[in-house]
Amino acid sequence: MSAKKNIQGLIIGANGLIGREIGRLLSKKGILWVGTYSKRPLNGLVPLNILNSQDIKEVFSRFSPDAVFHCANLAGGVDFCEKNPEAAGDFHLNATKNVGSYCKDIDALLVFISTDYVFDGTDAPYREDAVTNPLNLYGRLKLQAECWIQENLKRYIIIRTTNVYGWDPETVTPNYVMAAYRACRDKKIFNAPSFLWGNPTYAGDLAEAVLELYLENAAGVFHVIGNSFINRYEWALKAREILILDGLSVNEIKKPSSEMVRRPFKSWLNTEKFVKSHKTILHNVTDGLRLMKSCIPES
Repeated sequence: MSAKKNIQGLIIGANGLIGREIGRLLSKKGILWVGTYSKRPLNGLVPLNILNSQDIKEVFSRFSPDAVFHCANLAGGVDFCEKNPEAAGDFHLNATKNVGSYCKDIDALLVFISTDYVFDGTDAPYREDAVTNPLNLYGRLKLQAECWIQENLKRYIIIRTTNVYGWDPETVTPNYVMAAYRACRDKKIFNAPSFLWGNPTYAGDLAEAVLELYLENAAGVFHVIGNSFINRYEWALKAREILILDGLSVNEIKKPSSEMVRRPFKSWLNTEKFVKSHKTILHNVTDGLRLMKSCIPES
């Protein structure tokens, strides 16, 4: 069933780091959009509990968007999911199915932000069609959501990414660099695992990629990550250097603890599919941190 479109874009989780950046770019392009929030009200955004099917139905009926950017995430990440499997399943899988079902009803595009954790890290870098093998519940749920989307929707874009960071001072779930920034501010030691490798992805780059794919009516799965493969200890040191966090004390963690949730130690996605046919620059960690620094107000 097709419905008359009232707006072009609906951003679920528009007060988060990724959602906020996508909204900024949509506004810059003159694209009419509406954003939602869950627990942190923000002027201009509408409340939405994606765990409540009736809430989703009411928002979709009210706005009937042409495209839905699903940017909401569950606080606590991988560790919370492993300890709270029912809540994780409701959020990452069941809610995504509900959102996707309403997208199908009104013939809306679903843009879904997924993760590199659908892979186990043993055969990186991974192309989009590589064999998946998630090591933890978070990765399994994201993969299940991907599969449901591909099996049930005609209009979708799935973007796998990782280690997204950027200036986000109001967040209650800080990204890695914001956590380092706060540790410096609060004069706390920042623990940085050198055994975890990945590609820091600047949020502005990810949003640019999302918008470019949306505007060209792309479809399918795309890998979008930053252009530096680096471990988290070196990343923290680079953040200290670029952001001038002179008071940041970085403690290198060389081995995982026995309590740590399983995850790929060397996670790396191949971005050739996206890069060879798109203009968005996926910056290296140095340039990305410099872009982040430009967003920080001078004290």
